[in-house]
Amino acid sequence: MICPPPPRLVRIAALAFVGSFGAGPLIAQTITVYSSGNLPIATTKQLTAYVPLSPNAVTWTVNGIAGGNATVGTVSDRGLYTAPAAVPMQSDVTVTATSTAYPAQSGSVTLSITQVQPRLWSVSPTAVPMGAFTIRLNGAAFPTNVAVRIGDVNATVTRISATQLQASATAPSAWLGKTQPVQVWATGLGTIGSDVVNLSISASAPAPAPTPAPAPAPAPSPSPAPAPAPTPAPGPGQGTANLAAARFLEQATFGPNAASVTRVQSLGQDAWLTEQFGLPETVVATPTDGSTSTVAAQMLNRLTDAPDQLRQRVAYALAQVIVISANKNIYAEEIAPHLRTLSKNAFGNYRALLEEVARSPQMGKYLDLANSNRPLGGSSANENFARELMQLFTIGLVKLNTDGTPQLDLSGRTIPTYDQSTIQQVALALTGWTYAGTGTNNWENFSGPMVLREVNHDQRAKSFLGCNLPASQGTDADLKATLDCLFQHPNTPPFVSQRLIRQLVKSNPSAAYVQRIAAVFINNGSGVRGDLKAVVRAILLDSEARNDTAGTNDGRLRDPIQHIAAMLRALNGGFQPGNQLSWEIGRTGQTPLTPPSVFGHYSQLFRLPQTTLAAPEFQIYTPTEATLRGNFLWALLTQPGGNMRINLQPFTAVANDTTALINAVDQALLWGRMSPAMRQSLANAINAQPDATQRMQTALYLTLLSGQHAIQH
Repeated sequence: MICPPPPRLVRIAALAFVGSFGAGPLIAQTITVYSSGNLPIATTKQLTAYVPLSPNAVTWTVNGIAGGNATVGTVSDRGLYTAPAAVPMQSDVTVTATSTAYPAQSGSVTLSITQVQPRLWSVSPTAVPMGAFTIRLNGAAFPTNVAVRIGDVNATVTRISATQLQASATAPSAWLGKTQPVQVWATGLGTIGSDVVNLSISASAPAPAPTPAPAPAPAPSPSPAPAPAPTPAPGPGQGTANLAAARFLEQATFGPNAASVTRVQSLGQDAWLTEQFGLPETVVATPTDGSTSTVAAQMLNRLTDAPDQLRQRVAYALAQVIVISANKNIYAEEIAPHLRTLSKNAFGNYRALLEEVARSPQMGKYLDLANSNRPLGGSSANENFARELMQLFTIGLVKLNTDGTPQLDLSGRTIPTYDQSTIQQVALALTGWTYAGTGTNNWENFSGPMVLREVNHDQRAKSFLGCNLPASQGTDADLKATLDCLFQHPNTPPFVSQRLIRQLVKSNPSAAYVQRIAAVFINNGSGVRGDLKAVVRAILLDSEARNDTAGTNDGRLRDPIQHIAAMLRALNGGFQPGNQLSWEIGRTGQTPLTPPSVFGHYSQLFRLPQTTLAAPEFQIYTPTEATLRGNFLWALLTQPGGNMRINLQPFTAVANDTTALINAVDQALLWGRMSPAMRQSLANAINAQPDATQRMQTALYLTLLSGQHAIQH
């Protein structure tokens, strides 16, 4: 059977005592384990536990078994899970990370163990008549326990090899003039079907079905075997005339296309930015059907089609920092206004953005600020928004130098930015807000900003981070004073600047780059702090961003949405307004608008294992998710359907000329950067294909999967 959609990450909250037993305050902490999904037998997945505790060591179990076993799979002390050699009777296994210091605290993730998924690339012929027919299936990973389904008919299958099958069936008259899906299955537990290829049923007879070629007889020794035909040379490439403009657009938009490259070359980069800053904001509507899937569809369409591409890219970057999720905000009116806030403030002031977010009922629901009241009868103010306001939106966990490097104490350890008492004081300062309505604690209402109720606000004096809020100054004044305190904190400029650089340009900016951008955040040249327009301009025009010769550790991995959007734009296409792609994209590790935790789809602190390199997006690019992303890209090339549009004509026109085809792909996707070795490898793969269509598809697919395209250099 078809496996269900991958389960999302599970966040398990627990309480830990700190201080002396019975006297210390309770701290609500969360261990988050990344990442869930399907996992083929005998393969591995690196799991990561985010542990906001000290010490942060964890122990790993599988289905409650320390380290796991051969039946349910094993997990190392570093979180490397290895699936069992056979699918267990209960195909879902639970891997848990438990704090060694606080055993009551843990986080879990569910993995669905499957058989190796077959890959189906094409069928031949692609059209058959009514009645009996035989087709050849080409693909990869075809198992010995294989089955083929055509429409609702199970075909008779002959397995030729792991890459070829022959299937026979009978087409009923009801199929005439229609297409039927063809899919390959591995039978038994944990079955998972292949990609779908369509087969047309016509009234005329197609070309005879191919039959397996017999094994060649040994050549007589006196006669030498004929030499293979030489592989046509791939050509030397066409240079990088468009590279500077294209790289700039890779950072400032959701991907360059021919028209946008020409525009940048005509105006120059600085003038192009000025033009983009002046464009009208594309409307972010709240759909009338109330569905978050519709909000996601409209968002995807804006990413590829909106003319204000710079605003779309910056708002998207901010959404990875200031997070809400359709996991909790389940209706359109609970998500769309947050996207409007990010879009509206993308070129505004960061202080204004913080206040609009703090007052919004959408964030009020997501992080529980709505109806967080002054403590009464042993209760306490809700700390969720207070914690994330500091940890994720402004100052971070450790004290920073202006260049983003951590400050160290005399023992060489990082210095915490705040402690639990800080969280408690900030939470008290933010009490007294509720949804719009006439009551003092109103039910969810997303028609406008939250409203204050002084009766629910803690009126005592507060002190935190060197800031002092006097008693009885009221709900609104305390909110503003709290935001001012955090906005003026010396950590905020480098903290926010580094995250925006990582989203727009590169995962590992130099300290000097961060310091230059933080200086602009502090002062835009006119004495204004937090001017995002100035910050974005400085990030994109900085010499480190404009260095077109990529270093070893330069660039950033595109997340799945960015990768797909860049592909569509490069092929002069885009997401259709009414697309229904949320579930399909979700299989790649990034369900649109549905991050699994407050940290987003991936942690900004994630590093490549056994390195010091920051690589946030790699946290959701495990072998499983990389394979599923590749499947999605292949389906897009071969069957874009009504969800996406692409224009393959320029590549089809030169498909029979290897050098011309490689040149066309190189310029469209890599802007002339394809290396000689890659050109030769691509030529070898292209020339092994039987027809022009498959030559074109192979050239585009392999280039899209390459590190030269998946990585934004």
